[in-house]
Amino acid sequence: MTVDPEVDAQLPGASDAEGWRRMHPLSPLLRGGLALIVIAGIIIANFRDHFVQFFFANNLENGDASVDVSGDRDLVDVYEFLVAEGLLLVVLGGILLVLLLIVLFSWLAWRFATYRITDTAVEVRGGIVFRSHRRAPLERIQSVNLQRSLLARALGLTKIEIVTAGQGGKVELSFLGHRDAKTVREQILQVSGSRRRGGQPRSVADVAGAAPVGLDGSVYTTAGDGLTARAQDFIDSDIDPRALEAQTLVKVPVGRLAASIALSWESVVLVIMIVGIVIGGAVLEAFLILGVVPLLIVMAGIMFGQFNKGFNFALSRTDDAVRTGSGLTSTITESIPFGRIHAVEARQPLLWRPLGWWKVRITTAGHSVAQGGQNATQNVVLPVGREHDVLRVIETLLPGTGDEADEIETLRDGLIGPAAGYVRGGRRSGAVLLWGRRRAGLALADTGGDDATLRIRRGVLTRSLSIMPIVRAQSIQLRRPLVHRMLGLASISAHTVLGPVRMEMRGLELGTAREVFDALAALILRVQGAEAQRILDARTAVPGAQPTADPAGAAGADPSAADDRVPGA
Repeated sequence: MTVDPEVDAQLPGASDAEGWRRMHPLSPLLRGGLALIVIAGIIIANFRDHFVQFFFANNLENGDASVDVSGDRDLVDVYEFLVAEGLLLVVLGGILLVLLLIVLFSWLAWRFATYRITDTAVEVRGGIVFRSHRRAPLERIQSVNLQRSLLARALGLTKIEIVTAGQGGKVELSFLGHRDAKTVREQILQVSGSRRRGGQPRSVADVAGAAPVGLDGSVYTTAGDGLTARAQDFIDSDIDPRALEAQTLVKVPVGRLAASIALSWESVVLVIMIVGIVIGGAVLEAFLILGVVPLLIVMAGIMFGQFNKGFNFALSRTDDAVRTGSGLTSTITESIPFGRIHAVEARQPLLWRPLGWWKVRITTAGHSVAQGGQNATQNVVLPVGREHDVLRVIETLLPGTGDEADEIETLRDGLIGPAAGYVRGGRRSGAVLLWGRRRAGLALADTGGDDATLRIRRGVLTRSLSIMPIVRAQSIQLRRPLVHRMLGLASISAHTVLGPVRMEMRGLELGTAREVFDALAALILRVQGAEAQRILDARTAVPGAQPTADPAGAAGADPSAADDRVPGA
């Protein structure tokens, strides 16, 4: 494993002979040092009397001095006692020793926390007593995120979270200076993109973090002093200025975000519960009305959490990735390399329908079971948007699905139209699809290239259109649960990595389902075989590259990687 000198020269700070660099010196403060000091202060403030009684019990019993340790007197009592006993310097020395130990361990933690970017991976080492060494292979990187809590923003620090394929596959660089973190992120995306494509790394001579962007979309010029630079970093929206110039930005107005939260199913359910409690209190017992208080707290927490995470949301396209950013008190920017999206879903709750609003979320590799489930904020790439916003987002996430006018019309037809060309449920499918039978449908969008997709739409109370690139399919399944067997129906499912987007069409006629299954299997074999061959050819063409003997046989290590794909049927 080697460190690319050109890559190493562009990273912030100085490196050792092996390319290892240290985090920002204030990193221990955010990783636990500040919390330790605060906890120690709380303990001392609340248990000071017990400390005095424990350490100086003998003197208290002998009557050499008196102090009220009942907790009813002021701290002055403790001070007067320590002065009278000549122990003030001892106690102050003990406090100073504790602080020095905290500083020492924080300094040691900082000295041992290092990272480096090699030609194959991003690596992080840390720990004093128990050492750890984490490694994220470049070709396995799913996204690179920048996270900043309110305190981190105030200190000008940013944490880099590198998400890889697999459960819990995260490598964190915490913390770097904000502008340094942006530079490191761009470097990782560029080098990993070149590695994933199997070609020569592009020039990194001009790689640097983009200039800070204000909430109004204005790009700041170079600050003349450190205070101005810190203020710019604090409010930085982290939007690539080139995306602003190219007008590839999708933004969510604050008013629309607030209204969408108020009209969401979570809010509706809470309102119904509150009304039910109030009515129950009026009819049965008045004290039941007190149950409204915790529900109001829950409602406020849910709404503020969604508003906080969706505030100033912006989605843009860079050279190597799709980038989303949002946040009010704490901010997070997620950069997802092209080709790492496994499925996309547009959703429309019932109360959003008159306004024409939709939500878009995605499935990517690298999330745990809890993260991959149905979560109100997990994997959301558009909290709320109109029809044209949804079409732009889908085209951005899945290049090739909406580049031409006819492709856009096909997407719109599947989203809100009659869905011409979709395979519908069988005559008896009303028993399993209920009122969603009229909308439910499945389509294979095959243009003859490697951008073929599987599309499934369904829903009544919440409409949805799910799209999965065929190249991302891991397996497909034809199922016949008991009710389906009794009605002569079948269900088709396509599987990819764990995530919130579910690719399943129920209620198909058995004969139709078998035809769809065979057509989908053949399409997967063709698309994924051509993709594997293309990557093998690209690697073979690179001087010094080690070609893979069987591009289809390496997928067992990570079926989500673009260069390790096999037919999934």
